[in-house]
Amino acid sequence: MPAIPDPRQRTAVSVASVIGRQVFNVLAGRSGARSVREHLTATVFGNLLGLRLRGADHPEYRLRSVHACAIGDSAVEACLVVGAHRVRALALRLERRAERWVCTRLSPVERSAI
Repeated sequence: MPAIPDPRQRTAVSVASVIGRQVFNVLAGRSGARSVREHLTATVFGNLLGLRLRGADHPEYRLRSVHACAIGDSAVEACLVVGAHRVRALALRLERRAERWVCTRLSPVERSAI
């Protein structure tokens, strides 16, 4: 019998996928930072403005997968795998604030960290 998915885990993946895709599109230069502003802290928004993904203008460069984990009822930690031929990762922390999920941390994972 297959395991019944945990509702918190389904929510974590869903939230990380939606906000993660918006952040990825900004980093790839496909949409403006204002499109995701309401889901970012002021610090993350400021950092996002200075980041760009190398090679993101390649047509095959895409969001490959989202891995997320619920941390209690009000936080999600996620990793976005992005790229074309060479892949990179972005780490996110999302927290529930009032009625909205907000990205409180955004970090590109450097190859030297692996």
